Amino acid sequence: MPIPQGFQRARLEIDGGDAIECAFNPQSYTVSKTNIWNFKPTTGVDLPPGEFGGGLPRRTTLSLLLDVSLLAPDQSVKDMTNKLLKMMETGGGGGGGGGSVPPFVTFRWGSVDLPKSVPVSLTIQHTLFHPNGEPIRATVDLELAQAEKASTASSSGANQAQNPTTRAAGDLRVHRVRDGDSLPAIAYDAYGDATRWRVIAEANGIDDPLRLRRGAELTIPRVPT
Repeated sequence: MPIPQGFQRARLEIDGGDAIECAFNPQSYTVSKTNIWNFKPTTGVDLPPGEFGGGLPRRTTLSLLLDVSLLAPDQSVKDMTNKLLKMMETGGGGGGGGGSVPPFVTFRWGSVDLPKSVPVSLTIQHTLFHPNGEPIRATVDLELAQAEKASTASSSGANQAQNPTTRAAGDLRVHRVRDGDSLPAIAYDAYGDATRWRVIAEANGIDDPLRLRRGAELTIPRVPT
């Protein structure tokens, strides 16, 4: 069957690693966004006012089909699935944190260019095999969390004003660490760019970005825009 005019393959680009090109484009993908609102019960009030508790990153879920059955007879789909498994591990690429955290991932498909993300969950099911047991087809369910601002997102200043754990202190800002915080996430809130986490690490003498003490106050330096 001839390839339709204008056909473009979807691909996953892994920072510091190889891109994975999809032999079959996904039939669909889902993008979700969650905001946190807190409602404090008030005596005599049916609908108390809501307090905005912040937003969570966009989540993208993909279902991909990987198939090498029409390629060379000795081809295995493990070449691609192993790249995906490595993507989920520290040292899986160069972008996420110099080997200390998993790499950033970007999903591209023609004009679709989703924000740079971090891999959250991965499920691989092998469904077709060579007689010797080598897998030649696999279905992949992948969930990504946004780690960098989209071009349509609001300015970083707007996000900073909504972040209740960040406050101004003279020419610097201070962030109080809470449960679930990470340096890339703090850098995203502060600068709109998760890749600038090293600026915060160096300013606070942090050697291990995975160990942040709850309640600790981190200095957030100003960086040129």
